[in-house]
Amino acid sequence: MLRYNVDVSKGLVNGAIGHITEIIWPCFRRAQMYDTDIPSVRIDFGKDGAHLIQPKTVQFPAKYSHGTAERRMLPIILCWACGTVHKMQGSTVDHAVVYLGSKLFAAGQAYVALSRVKSLEGLLIEELDCSKLTCKRPCNNDALNEMHRLRNPPVQRLLKSKK
Repeated sequence: MLRYNVDVSKGLVNGAIGHITEIIWPCFRRAQMYDTDIPSVRIDFGKDGAHLIQPKTVQFPAKYSHGTAERRMLPIILCWACGTVHKMQGSTVDHAVVYLGSKLFAAGQAYVALSRVKSLEGLLIEELDCSKLTCKRPCNNDALNEMHRLRNPPVQRLLKSKK
């Protein structure tokens, strides 16, 4: 999983998940001696294609005003699983274990979790609390009536438009 926005226009954003297909290690040394010693990786992001991911340098203030520290590393982490529904928003997966128990807290969270998996065969629901699947607020009847009106136009209006 990417942990940094590498190239938003190509879909290489924080949270993008892919499979490493190649490790490019130019010097084959065990210890990092030079800037070029950090390998690059080629990752297949599925529909977003395969891309070469280079090491990133991040600078931040050191503790106790001792200057600036610098860290150079690949902006990726292992991702066998995602811990939050928020991180999976916009993704589609083949298999998912979804917790729908009493600790589900945000409205719509169950919908987002359930809609990430491609098929029911790939879905496993842990601890189902049905009260978390319905909204506590009453539905907006005006919005429902407007949707019904738009889906079922009056016959007179249809006849006039055909003339």
